[in-house]
Amino acid sequence: MKFFTLLFFFSSIVVFSVDAQDVTVTGKVISSEDGLGLPSVSIMVKGAKAGTSTDADGKYRIKTASNAVLIFKYISFKPQEIPVEGKVVLDVILESDAQALKEIVVTGYGQQSRKTLTSAITSVSADQIENLPVANTDQLLQGKASGVQVNANNGSPGGGMFVRIRGTSSINGSSDPLYVIDGIPMQSNNLAGIGVGGGVTSPMADLNPADIASMEILKDASATAIYGARAANGVVLITTKRGNSQKAKISLGTYYGAQTIDNKLAVVDGPTFESLMNEAAVNNGQAQPYANPQNAINTNWAEPIFRTAAIRNVDLSVDGGNEKIKYLVSANDFLQEGTIKVEDYKRSSLRVNLDFIPVEKLKIGTSTFFTRNKRNRVANDDGLYGPVVGAYNYPANLPFYNATTGAYTKSGIYENPLTSINESSIDMSTNRLLTNIYAEYEFIKGLKLKSTFSLDFSNIVENSYFNSLTISGSARNGLITNMNTNDDNWIQENVLTYQFKSNKNNFNVLVGTTLQESQYFRSTAIGEQFPSDQFNQITSAAVQRGTTDRTSWGIASLFSRITYDYDGKYLATVNVRRDGSSRFGEENKWGTFPSVAGGWVLSRESFMQNATAISNLKMRLSYGVTGNQSGISNFQSLGLWGGNLDDLNAPSGNAAYADIPGITPLQLANSDLKWETTKQTDFGIDLGFFKDRLTITADYYVKKTEDLLLSVPLPRTTGYNSVVQNYGEVSNKGFEFSFAASIIQKEDFTWSSNFNIAANKSKILKLAAPFNVYNRDLYRYEEGYPLYSFYFHEQTGVDTQTGAPIFTDVNGDGIFDPNVDRKIVGDANPDYFGGFTNTFTYKGFDLMAFLQYSVGNDQLNWKRFFLEHGGTRGVNFSESQLDRWQKPGDVTMIPKMNAENYASNLRSSRFMEDGSYMRLKNVSIGYKLPPATAKKLGMSSVRVYVSAQNLLTFTNYSGVDPELSGLASTKLTQGIEFFSLPQPKVFMAGFNISL
Repeated sequence: MKFFTLLFFFSSIVVFSVDAQDVTVTGKVISSEDGLGLPSVSIMVKGAKAGTSTDADGKYRIKTASNAVLIFKYISFKPQEIPVEGKVVLDVILESDAQALKEIVVTGYGQQSRKTLTSAITSVSADQIENLPVANTDQLLQGKASGVQVNANNGSPGGGMFVRIRGTSSINGSSDPLYVIDGIPMQSNNLAGIGVGGGVTSPMADLNPADIASMEILKDASATAIYGARAANGVVLITTKRGNSQKAKISLGTYYGAQTIDNKLAVVDGPTFESLMNEAAVNNGQAQPYANPQNAINTNWAEPIFRTAAIRNVDLSVDGGNEKIKYLVSANDFLQEGTIKVEDYKRSSLRVNLDFIPVEKLKIGTSTFFTRNKRNRVANDDGLYGPVVGAYNYPANLPFYNATTGAYTKSGIYENPLTSINESSIDMSTNRLLTNIYAEYEFIKGLKLKSTFSLDFSNIVENSYFNSLTISGSARNGLITNMNTNDDNWIQENVLTYQFKSNKNNFNVLVGTTLQESQYFRSTAIGEQFPSDQFNQITSAAVQRGTTDRTSWGIASLFSRITYDYDGKYLATVNVRRDGSSRFGEENKWGTFPSVAGGWVLSRESFMQNATAISNLKMRLSYGVTGNQSGISNFQSLGLWGGNLDDLNAPSGNAAYADIPGITPLQLANSDLKWETTKQTDFGIDLGFFKDRLTITADYYVKKTEDLLLSVPLPRTTGYNSVVQNYGEVSNKGFEFSFAASIIQKEDFTWSSNFNIAANKSKILKLAAPFNVYNRDLYRYEEGYPLYSFYFHEQTGVDTQTGAPIFTDVNGDGIFDPNVDRKIVGDANPDYFGGFTNTFTYKGFDLMAFLQYSVGNDQLNWKRFFLEHGGTRGVNFSESQLDRWQKPGDVTMIPKMNAENYASNLRSSRFMEDGSYMRLKNVSIGYKLPPATAKKLGMSSVRVYVSAQNLLTFTNYSGVDPELSGLASTKLTQGIEFFSLPQPKVFMAGFNISL
């Protein structure tokens, strides 16, 4: 027994010694996404202090016990614990942790975990907007974020967008959100000087969507107050992609497609036009103007101006780095032709993002973006001389050319569509530089100072040319306009942050300063009276004239934020910003904008631990004050002398009389002018079920904007008509819901859904006096009514016996009087709106379908007013005219065709229609090659796809596009289609490869 006991004892020692002997383990750590090696992966021995990291190629070597367990950790990847089990070669594949990336939210001047967030912030990631065929960055937000309403101005490439976050907060000022890209507050206003009707251009189209890593929409005051005086309309933070500590990766993406429009012109043909004109003449007791309508020619005025348009895009990028330096270089070439001939938008851009650690604790870098784009434009919407307006209005019984002279056919006040395209040109070229440089130093752990200098510079050159064959150029023997605009914005910021912990108390403190200046300069040169149409430069003009405009503004700011959480359960955020602006009166140069928010994570409480289905339950409450300085232009608080004002309300200084120089008073001074102030309260709930496979976010908010900057009427005895004062109030109330679900998560098949819905109610609470907006007073602003309210004669029907329209007697005197019996009959605001996205994957295949919708919005089909004219105009008829009253007993809303029923002073509400719609905005199908197959081809990843945009639209609206919100060049108009170009259907195919 002693012998066997000793034998067992020594055998155990031998076995233990063998098991515990050291081995040298080598291997490679690669990414599951692209098969590339991951550098700087942390490799630790479990239960020991020993460790190492991978090199630039992802390779490692470590000496450890043969029975040890190695822990592999890398940012944004799921950690793994792998037992050595005596192996000397151990290769590891790390999977990306998409959920971890989603947990980080970009906030003003920093980042924060979504778990401890107390603000209403919606994130849109790069994979949600990848490969969408859009020129404008604003379009990427459409239907993706609850409470964010996005509508196209029209279907022109690179055109303006209508963007509202939680409603419209200002009447006279801009209600567009503040855009901040990589810390640079962007110039997002239309900078075009040559008007083309209601259409405008969007500077947001300068950005390359493929560069975007994420977009955060800051909605409540807790999130936006850190931006103070410019945050009343919400903030959109755009973060671009950056390099990483990996081997250099080259990526190429391209797509090509075709664009078409379905509903081109809903007008009658030539014979029908002549028959309708004859009918109107008979009803008016006049002779019929056309003897044989059945023999009339039928000209399709749409045919020579519309086309199937191309769209193409090429993106090329290189990114990589190591522990010291990270870089990304990207280039883009984009072309979108318009569905109107000669119209297009071309963009070429280059981006360099660089982060460098020259010495320990010091980090420097830059985000530099340069773009050059060119727009060939045409007049649209309410531009009388545009091709679309002419194509609608020219009667179909007229030929393209005069049969005798061969000249372009002329009809009324509108330009022949062929003349508009062939004999005139409007182009706009933009060079834009967006750049910042920064330096960040960490004094001690958690204490960092970051200083940045940023520049947003735009140079815009515009040219328009109308030769003697056009209406604009005929009286001047040719007309040329040249504009050169420089818009220069610089900003310098210093931000000190300190993050520390004490037991379960977590603090993050931020203080900062900002200095910003904007300088604007425009020169305009005009030439007239040319010897012939062969000369098209101003130097050849007999009459030459020019003007220049210059203006500037500046802002200085101090700001601070403190975020706190106790054990991840009790949360608080306090913001305060103090801004000083050159725009305001001497008594109110400075404004203070505070906010406070609290949160309670109930799911971390002990009484919730048995509710295993609930993985997250957080309640949020916030209140804050933000400002808006865009309600007035520069120098509006001063008493000004000069001549006429330009489009930026800068005095020209010229009030000459009989060639004698002079000046004249322009406006009264008001030293009390101050910011428009928006106070907002938000209550929100964040819910997660089944380990966050289902998440729900709900918010209810109340916004009230006070001290609106408006022109208040003055007695004529003052010598002025009005003066700008802080007088007026507007409210917005609403709710937002968003749902995200990972419905199926299998190895070969996944299905995820995202749905959001929002409703906002606006109301004007205070005005000095009601006022009307736009031609023929189509919109009315009055206390107690929503913004964008339509002001019409309310038509309730047509007399079945006489065919006369029946209008509401508003004042109840028993007589309908067009001069007084007019009322607000609806508004352009939707009752609710949102989007619904479903994404499926099966092995290497993927399918995405995105629906966008709007319900309850009134849409004004204003072209019907001109084309449903009952024979009172010499233009073509809308097809809706065919539903007219013709005999007793007819039930319709279209009156009998005579001069009385279609009098020019009638503004019938029948032109206002239900604009509700649901649109299959995007659908795409793709296939990604297996990593092993891609590797054999010398690539790390390959994906090919086909997609369509604006594929199907479900609506009862009779116009070309219920989504349009034309006349962006005219403030306070929304929901109007006026000879607008619809958004095209887009069919395209493309691929993405990485080397």
